[in-house]
Amino acid sequence: MSGVVVLVELEPSTEVLDAGEVDVGARVRWVHAAPPDPDVPEDPGPVTFCGIDTGDLEREAYQPAGPGDPWYPPSQRTRRCRECEAALRSL
Repeated sequence: MSGVVVLVELEPSTEVLDAGEVDVGARVRWVHAAPPDPDVPEDPGPVTFCGIDTGDLEREAYQPAGPGDPWYPPSQRTRRCRECEAALRSL
C-alpha cells in the first residue's frame, strides 16, 4: 500500500537509564498509519488515521513490498491499530 507512513506508539519506559545506556526494552504498544505530509511525502502528516498526533510517535522503517502486503510490519500483526486499519479500508 503506497501513500502510508507507518508509525509506532511505544510503551512508556519505566527503567532509569544511566548516561550512555540505550533503552532496548522499549516495547511497541500499537502500530499506526498516517497519510504522508503533502510537502514532504517521506514524513507523516500531523495526525494518524485514528487521530493521534504523529509528533508523539516513532517512525517505522517498514514499507509494504507490493500490492496485497499488509500496511503494518507482519511481526507486529497483533499490535496494529484497528482504527487506522478501518480508515485505510474505507479509502
